[in-house]
Amino acid sequence: MEGITLYSILYYEKSVFKGSYRGMNFRLGKSGDEEQKKLTATAWKGPFILEKSKEVPVTQDFEFSDEGIAEAEKWLGEQQKLICPTIE
Repeated sequence: MEGITLYSILYYEKSVFKGSYRGMNFRLGKSGDEEQKKLTATAWKGPFILEKSKEVPVTQDFEFSDEGIAEAEKWLGEQQKLICPTIE
């Protein structure tokens, strides 16, 4: 995702990253318990926040690691093309 830098895994221990990219809103954060933590990415068509949107979100879990962040970034880029194909 051009122009968006996702933080290292330490950020997601205590925070959720929320943003938008070319018409798609997203959030990335920790899920699961301490023994089975995951990095969960959620994407939906903007412009509204998820709680106010009528759009159906898509969600994918990744390994809770810096490698998982790289995979989530790639997945989010792919979702943007599916969710908002006319905005490139």
